[in-house]
Amino acid sequence: MTGPSSGSTVQAVAESITEAVRQGQLAPGQRLIEADFTRRLGVSRSSVREAFQRLTADGLLSFVPNKGVTVRQYSRKEINDLFQVRAALESLAVRLATPALAASPAALHDVVEALTAAELMGDTVALSEQNRRFHDVIVSAADNPLLSQQLERLRNSVYWLQFRVLVDRDSMYRTNQQHRDMAAAILAGQSADAEAVMQAHVTLACTLIQNLPDALFAVEL
Repeated sequence: MTGPSSGSTVQAVAESITEAVRQGQLAPGQRLIEADFTRRLGVSRSSVREAFQRLTADGLLSFVPNKGVTVRQYSRKEINDLFQVRAALESLAVRLATPALAASPAALHDVVEALTAAELMGDTVALSEQNRRFHDVIVSAADNPLLSQQLERLRNSVYWLQFRVLVDRDSMYRTNQQHRDMAAAILAGQSADAEAVMQAHVTLACTLIQNLPDALFAVEL
């Protein structure tokens, strides 16, 4: 994990923690200690505390009485709820982005090629990063800041679990084939078809996550 280098200190700390969760350095349920981050990042405890509060509001972290701040661990029901919302928002992003990407396809072509290369090499880390980039290309082309903010929160919340899914080679192929099918529909200007693939893509991601071991999920209350 690297220390803050740009922007406000609190934002930089929040980004460092988020990236650590994305890379699997911090796992769901893991307790976070203010002093550890203060020392590691060379910032004040108040900055770390505010970053914790911001990420708790975003859903990446949670505050548990008598335990403190932890990386949020979702129940299976919460995962289903999250992916229902995500499917709707990702589909909206595709609908908004299709005209722009069909007219200017270079970014989409580039990320699809990078996804295929990562798949052929069996590089799960690269595939995970390019998967995120694929969705970012779509959201950027949708040109709706509020939509972008909401999707960023939802994706960060389940990034750790999705990375575990991509370790399986069959899952890697299935999700990547959907990327290719979606890109083809977008580039053809067929937004309805692209939306349908996105719906199936998000549903598959939810199903694959639900197939992970019980130990990765919070207990239903």
